[in-house]
Amino acid sequence: MDSQDSQAWEIVRTWLETATPAQWHLFAARSNYDGNAQALRWLIDKTDLDRATALLIYWYLGAAWFVQYTSAETSSNEDTYRLLRQIEKRYGAGYYAHGDIWFDPRRSDGGQPDDYPEVPVRRPVPPVMLLPVNGNEYVEVDDDPEGFDDGLPIDVVDALFALYAEP
Repeated sequence: MDSQDSQAWEIVRTWLETATPAQWHLFAARSNYDGNAQALRWLIDKTDLDRATALLIYWYLGAAWFVQYTSAETSSNEDTYRLLRQIEKRYGAGYYAHGDIWFDPRRSDGGQPDDYPEVPVRRPVPPVMLLPVNGNEYVEVDDDPEGFDDGLPIDVVDALFALYAEP
């Protein structure tokens, strides 16, 4: 990781450390997964991450695609495969204890169990990962709320743009 990327991660991490569980959920739903592995890893390592957010990340990572692989080495992306298995293990073991936010993987816009019906199932999704989290808080993730962009507050986005705009 180069210096700018390290600084960018510090900006994002600093915000994540003060964000609410609902803001974590929004960030997980709205952020770009291609360049966000460090932030997603930070979130899934938090025992106080809401179960709904862990489940959202699991499906947004493409769990339905990875059912065709039996090992990380045979998968299309070893890191994602391993991350999915880790989320499954932790989720099933109760690592994510709070379930205050509502999320149903079958009603998700970012990833669902039936996203790839043509993919052969060689390693099925654990049944617990198919169940909704019936939390009492609904976090709207279809659009960024006012003052946010890609799940981040505008001041964080501005700081990131300024960092990469520097000569």
